[in-house]
Order: sequence, then structure tokens, then C-alpha cells
Amino acid sequence: MAEKFNLQIMGADEDVPRLLLAYGRACGGEMAFVMRPREDSAVLVHQITKQPARIWRGEEGMAPAQAPEQEIEPSAAVTEVKRMKASPPAAGPATLRGTWKGILYCTDGRPSMVLARKVASYGTLRLASGLDGRWTATFERAPRWFSKAAQESVQRDGLADAIQAGMGLVVGLVSEACSFRDTRRRNAVDAEYAAVHPYRPPREAKDPTERYKPKPGPAYRLRQDEAGFDVLDGSGNVVARFGAREKGKADKHLRALNKGQVPAVTVSADVADAFGLGGMPGVSVVPSLDALPTPAPPTGATSTARIAAATEKEAEALAELAQSSWGATDAPELLRRAGRLIKHAQALAASPLCTGKEQKAALEDIRRAAGAYQQAADALARGEKPDVVTTLRRISERVSIAAARAAKSCAAGQQKLGLERPTPGGESFPRGNNGATAPARTRKTKAPEVDPAKDKALVDAFAQAIQAAAAQMGAS
Repeated sequence: MAEKFNLQIMGADEDVPRLLLAYGRACGGEMAFVMRPREDSAVLVHQITKQPARIWRGEEGMAPAQAPEQEIEPSAAVTEVKRMKASPPAAGPATLRGTWKGILYCTDGRPSMVLARKVASYGTLRLASGLDGRWTATFERAPRWFSKAAQESVQRDGLADAIQAGMGLVVGLVSEACSFRDTRRRNAVDAEYAAVHPYRPPREAKDPTERYKPKPGPAYRLRQDEAGFDVLDGSGNVVARFGAREKGKADKHLRALNKGQVPAVTVSADVADAFGLGGMPGVSVVPSLDALPTPAPPTGATSTARIAAATEKEAEALAELAQSSWGATDAPELLRRAGRLIKHAQALAASPLCTGKEQKAALEDIRRAAGAYQQAADALARGEKPDVVTTLRRISERVSIAAARAAKSCAAGQQKLGLERPTPGGESFPRGNNGATAPARTRKTKAPEVDPAKDKALVDAFAQAIQAAAAQMGAS
């Protein structure tokens, strides 16, 4: 059964909205959602009574495709929601007719979203999230004023990109009926009309996420190390110490402080390293990208092409492993492998042969892959359980695309560097048949050996000949 509640959209009249906000009771608990479409970021919190809150953090404009899994303190979840919606972007252009309306669904525990905007009396632009979190933009043209109805769709990763692509569909399908006039507000394009009839944006509704006020979880927790057990307060300060054999006393003291609630034990870094416990709170099992070595950028055309092909193959292999059972059980090891892959892609894109727009696009793909890696690494260091499968899939896709773009960019740079060939006279002739006549190639001959005595005799004879000629000219 599907549960749904409306999205409150800040900047609903603008071409790309500023914020998407939602709150409701669904999927067995409370859900609070905030998305910043222009910045490709989002957060979804799910809170079930008497259970820890769970959070999903989106990137690249992707929509939530499954229930949040990372555990988080309710107070920290509230802080995260407030941080995400603080300082919204400035108002953007509002040229399209109509306003955005949206719904957040929860179907069998899986969230999904739908946005719609009636941009003309005969057409509606819809955006729906899929099982993979990507967006599908669909424009439906009604048969009114046309011979028949029509529909076209396009898929994009981010919401803002999907809106832009959907606007392209709008122009294409209604061009027969003067699309510009019918789909744009007149006061947005006609200055004289706007002076008489200025545009007034709709009034913003109340923020629904303000209703998300979960009860705080246990204020005290237990930490175990080689010396024993420490009881910590919310700030991490030690309020009581117990020996290695006093686990029962530590639990009893913790229950008294938390009024019966006992959170999970936090294992210190030394204990976790000794027993090989990866992903425990306080343990950084995945290094930051800055700590990983960066290979030297390739400088040759052959090595660049080979490295690009190897990088793409490694990205494909990593994606396959992420989908296997290994991806769920050995997340830190796969993330370390992904980190090394990102570093190799960075070195590839930094090759001096790479230039132009393709190189910039490759670097942007690598930046997004690095952001996904670092977010997952930080979550593991906090003891959370990030969606490693989705993270690895995104990293693999971005790195694979970046490697292909870098290879194309470096190939173009190689051709550009070898575009002209110098000639002995200082002129240059472009490669290819463009009407210019290239100089004939001359056969290289071996240079004669130098004989200083012979050279001196030739120079003296040449000087004597010049003197004799000058004397003859003077006598005449």
C-alpha cells in the first residue's frame, strides 16, 4: 500500500525550485525530507518510535530509492535537517507558466517522488524518480490544438538536469503552436507588459519539517577499550570507569543514567584494530583521499590510452563486486580499492596531453566520485552503515565516464600538438589535403667528417680569389 504526502516547494514558480520540503507519518514512522535541487544535495530522515533515527544523504541530485539505513541520534538528525534547509539559494528565473507541485510516496518501505508542472493549457511536464534514484522527465501533450496527443521522455541523474532536459521536450513538442508564447509568462519576456502587470510570486507556505521533533535517545553510552569500560555523556566526556570484568556493573550504571535504555557499546580504535573490527564507531578503516598516493600523470600517447582502458575495466570490475555479497560484507576493502581507482583517474585526467572541455568534464566527474568516496569514508568512521553498494556504483560510473573523456581529450590534445610541421624556410604546412602544397621530402645523407686543415686551405684560397678580383676591378 502506498502512503503519500505533499511536498512543500520553495520557489515553486521558478524554473528550478530552491528547496523541496516534506514531513509526514509513513513507512511505520516519521519522515522528514529536504532537497536542494540546484546544489544536487538532499537528506531524508526516518524515525520509528523507540528506535534510533535513520538517515539517507543524497548527492548529484539523486532521489531516495530505498529506506534510510544509516543510524543517527535523533538530535543529530534534527540538526542535519535544519542545516540542509538553512540559507536557501536566491530566487531564480520564473519564466515558465504554472507552478511545481510534488508528492513524496512510501510504497512497501521504499520512498519515491513525483513532480509536475502545467506549462501550457495543453501540456504538463512531469518528473518521477525511479528504483535507481534517477529522474525521468516526461512531457505529455494533449490533443487540444494538435492533430493528436504526444509524449516524450528523457532520463537524467539529477533533478535540475532532468528539469532542463524536460524543458527541451516542451519546446520540441509544442513548436507547432508557438511554444515560446504559450509556455512562458508574458511579464517575464515583455518589459512593457511587466511594467503594467508586474509578476508577483506565490506566498510561501509553512515549513512542514518544523514538525519533526523526535524524542532524544539515550544521553549516555558505553565505550570499551583495553582497560575496561567507560561511561560517556553526550559530549564524549567520561563520567564513570569500570574494569575489564565489570561489564555488568557498567550496564547497570548506564541503565540508571539513561532510565533503562542501553545503547550499543562503542569499541575504541585500539581494540577494533586488534580484533579486526572494521566500521566500528571511532575507527577510521577507510583512509581519506589525501592520504592515498597519486601516480604520476602519463605523458605518452600510448601509455595514456592504455591507462584509460585499464581504468575503465577496473571501474567495471568494481561495480560488479559492489553488486555481489562481497559489496555488502567487505565495504571498507572495496572503498579503499575505489579510492585508489579515483587517484589513478585523477592522474590520467591531469596528463599534459589532455585539454579542452572533455578534460574539464572528466575532472568534474572525478570530483563527484571523490565526494561520494569521502562521504562514505566519514560515515564508516562515525560507526554508521552507509549504502556502500550505491556509493560504489556511483564511483564506478563516474570514474568510467571520466576515463573515457580523458582518453578523448588526450587524443585531441595529441593531434593538436602535431598539427603543424616546420619547413626549412620557416613556413608551416597543415596536415591533410587543404589545397596547400607540402614541400617534397629529401633523402637524408650522412654528414661528412670534419677536416680542420682542409677547411683552412679552402678559406685561404677563397680569400685570395676575392683579393685578386678586387685588384683587377681597381686597375680597370
